[in-house]
Amino acid sequence: MARGPFRHAVLVGTAGVLLAAATSAQSVAAHAAGPFGPRLLLVGPALLPIPPSDRTELHAHVVNIGTAPTTASTTMLIHLPPGVFVATPFSPASCTPVPLGHTVSCTFPAGLGPGQEDTAVIPVVADQQPLGTLLSGEAEISPPGSPAPLNNPAAFPILFI
Repeated sequence: MARGPFRHAVLVGTAGVLLAAATSAQSVAAHAAGPFGPRLLLVGPALLPIPPSDRTELHAHVVNIGTAPTTASTTMLIHLPPGVFVATPFSPASCTPVPLGHTVSCTFPAGLGPGQEDTAVIPVVADQQPLGTLLSGEAEISPPGSPAPLNNPAAFPILFI
């Protein structure tokens, strides 16, 4: 195949990807600006690295990308795999561990305004695992009414370093 048609195909393909990304971004922006009041987005950690014989902190966020404040409390659940446990102290103080220590429940009050976020900071510890072991955790939220939250549940990788 000649270079000209290949280059043209690459440019057309790249333009298609960029157009799709722009359309998706516009869709999210229009969705956020829509007439449906609060709209929650769950943002879990991109990666949770756990050093040997140490603890680390997991940060998970609930962001209101809607047009109005939340009118009810929101509950976030963090689920950890066997061998990984929640520790204390939690932030916010409303977080409570569920029996067996692999899940913590955090409740945030109503009134999360547009563009604002609530954050849970959960210390975690782990049983000894071989370096490089990759496990998976999950965060989920129970939203105030509808529509359903975006990116719910949100899985995140846990890597033993």
